[in-house]
Amino acid sequence: PPISLYFLIFSMLLSPEFGDRSTQGGGVTIRLDDLILALISFSWLAKSSLHKELGLFPKTPLNRGITGYVMICLFSTVLGGLFGKINISGFMFVLKYFEYFMVFYMAVNFINTRKQAKLFLILILVTYAIVSLYALSQLPLGGRVSTPFEGKEGEPGTLGGYLILLMSVSIGVLLTSESRRVKLLLTGIIVISFIALMATQSRATWMGLPVIYICFIAMSKKRLMLLGVLVAIIAIGPFIMPEEYKERYSGTFKKEKGYNASVGGKSLALDSSATERVQSWQGTLKDFKNHPIFGYGINGYWFIDGQYFRTLVELGIVGMSLFMFMLYQIGRFLLAAHRIASDNLTKGLTMGLFAGFLALLVHCIGSNTFIVVRIMEPFWFLMGIVVVLYQIDKKESEVVSNELNTQADVARC
Repeated sequence: PPISLYFLIFSMLLSPEFGDRSTQGGGVTIRLDDLILALISFSWLAKSSLHKELGLFPKTPLNRGITGYVMICLFSTVLGGLFGKINISGFMFVLKYFEYFMVFYMAVNFINTRKQAKLFLILILVTYAIVSLYALSQLPLGGRVSTPFEGKEGEPGTLGGYLILLMSVSIGVLLTSESRRVKLLLTGIIVISFIALMATQSRATWMGLPVIYICFIAMSKKRLMLLGVLVAIIAIGPFIMPEEYKERYSGTFKKEKGYNASVGGKSLALDSSATERVQSWQGTLKDFKNHPIFGYGINGYWFIDGQYFRTLVELGIVGMSLFMFMLYQIGRFLLAAHRIASDNLTKGLTMGLFAGFLALLVHCIGSNTFIVVRIMEPFWFLMGIVVVLYQIDKKESEVVSNELNTQADVARC
């Protein structure tokens, strides 16, 4: 199984797809990582059946949130199916959501030491470097860049969400590393991925950049350096930023003919893409009243580009509450893991992942971030690594605490 996990890491972003789908969520595809994950899952089921003490799902600080969210997804979808609003594709989506959490549990199951955790993190960063270079290679072609094997239309927003997550992790490790070689390698990768991230022209991704920077300034000891870099970026950014990127940003607030968005009776100056999003969100809030408790079920409503609105209309108030509870558990756990981290790598990883997580919370205002396979598989694998390191740190701190208590008892005697 550990060898299978090596292949799984590379296949998360570099896996070919079989089938057909659209950027509007239609169609069905099968990916290489789906097959690898199925094999790993079966191997774990076989191992746990032979060794009953292992259990099927390991105990983690995130179990309650994950269980509640998966159960409401399944329940709402079954309910929608009974009312004839959902076909088999809805249940396929639920299975896909469950697959993300299987990635998390497989990482927790098969990673046992700091050495293994470090190796898997290196492989994830190598994949991140390959994807960034691939995105960079698309620049001469013009237009927006996307991830490999994304079909004819491509999904720049997906690449943006992936890059902002892994860039945050890389910055966190960079800020805590003491190795000059590691710092040079990570700096190079971060610069390349930042160029690729800007080339996605994903406004949802761009909104996450200030969030991760503020987070690092608040959590890192190298605040002065970060502030200096920020001042330099603000000073030279306007002069080196390509005009099409400036137009992409400023064009958001330019009203286009034939498109009209309004909130509270007041007209908003937005481009066609932003207008359509606002109108779809408003339609969601109106239709939500028809099924407010458990929603329409997964894939029971038309395509909505915005995680919070989509979750609300598909899973209702109950599902939205459980989704927010899961997000709260993730954030609280990452902060707890950062506080007790005993080595620089874990400190940097937890800090970077927390910053990336906050950026994804912003990213999913305009994207379905937490159901996108190319973002969620790396995210949940990284969460699995952090859980393993947290458990190791907790055991070591308990051993040290017990030894100190024993020494205190002996001294009293």
